[in-house]
Amino acid sequence: MSWKGLPRKAGERVRVGRRVIRAPSVPSMTDPDRPAGGDESAGEADPQPPIDRSAVQYLDRVRAIFRPMRSDTLAPGLERFIGREDIFRHVGQSDTAHGAQPMMQCPSYWPAGTSWVPIRDLEILEILEDQDVRAG
Repeated sequence: MSWKGLPRKAGERVRVGRRVIRAPSVPSMTDPDRPAGGDESAGEADPQPPIDRSAVQYLDRVRAIFRPMRSDTLAPGLERFIGREDIFRHVGQSDTAHGAQPMMQCPSYWPAGTSWVPIRDLEILEILEDQDVRAG
């Protein structure tokens, strides 16, 4: 790394005006003394498989993206939440025309009257640690 023509190493102290700061500790790609093993491209990493919806247990929280199966039956005001990442909580089962299915509690800032969504309408990114408050 060089500033104003002066070569600087990562982690070295540098004077900027009246202050002394450290140069960034992350080496530049152009540094000649680059650590080996950084030649792997990011595209070669295996993508993680999608999370199985059946792995979500009662009262688990999930980080998920709302992607409704049918957009023609959406409650008013929900279209702005499509494709947005939120935190949902599995609150139980509900009998629907498609049979019993797990339902997820919507965040509190969603429109009034929309408190639950079917788990099939969510793309689950991560199951978050949560405690059952009744347990103790």
